Amino acid sequence: MMEFQEKRKIRRFLYSKITVAVLITLIFFILIEVWDVYKKQSLTKDNLAKTAAVLEGLKGREKMLSSEIERLKTEGGTEAEIREKFGLVKPGEEVLVIVSDEVEANPKASSSVGFWQKIVNWFK
Repeated sequence: MMEFQEKRKIRRFLYSKITVAVLITLIFFILIEVWDVYKKQSLTKDNLAKTAAVLEGLKGREKMLSSEIERLKTEGGTEAEIREKFGLVKPGEEVLVIVSDEVEANPKASSSVGFWQKIVNWFK
């Protein structure tokens, strides 16, 4: 009979309102912490994706720079780079300037428009 009464006391304690309130409060705080961990995990996953994209970009840039270095190691590549940067020419070469058709032949002719013509052009 004593054993039955001990079980009853334990059961009464476990099912009391205070014990249930404490357990609900603990569960609430545990859920808050789990939610924080979930948000951190989600943020970490996003950062991992961004970092992977940056890594791919850097790998592409590394390939481009490696090919540029290989090109500059050759004599023709070095010569082309020097010509481009400094505008140098070999003896006997000439520079050609190509002018587009849109450039007017006489730039002073457009500036000789009179005052009244400018006003009329303004209203067109």
